[in-house]
Amino acid sequence: MDERAKARNFAAAVGDLLSSINNAGFDLHRVGPPGPGRTWNDLFAELVTSEPLQQASGPLFRDAHYARAVEEAFKSLSNAVREKSGLSLDGSALMQRAFSQRNPILKLNEMQTQSENDEQVGYMGIYAGAMTGIRNPRAHESQLADTPESALEMIVLANHLMRKLDRAERAAE
Repeated sequence: MDERAKARNFAAAVGDLLSSINNAGFDLHRVGPPGPGRTWNDLFAELVTSEPLQQASGPLFRDAHYARAVEEAFKSLSNAVREKSGLSLDGSALMQRAFSQRNPILKLNEMQTQSENDEQVGYMGIYAGAMTGIRNPRAHESQLADTPESALEMIVLANHLMRKLDRAERAAE
């Protein structure tokens, strides 16, 4: 697959992700700042529905440790993928192997149509990219700071990916 096709697949997967979030009743353009009488913590409690993510990042988010909250959310996601896949890899390599299009361990769908294959490879890229572009900088840069709004956006992405993971099936051996 050439780079242009990979970019189209990635763009389609991101579009699907945004549609899924909007279809779930969240207006992404209205996430922040909170309205009168509402706080960022209120929005966190409303939008982050994954129990592992609430436990991993909730206390940090409530204490305004936003970059650490994001880091812990994506570490929790990585741990959940590792556990469900049975792989001992980490980061981008874990996600690429677990959600591989050619020989997946975790299948997001039946992979019978081009759209289903596109979804598999697109989400593989999103999972892998989240480890490289979101988790790693926060794990390696001690001075990195996130705003409550950007942190919440990233944690909501982790929440969506956790929900997709919960629905994924292990491929037949």
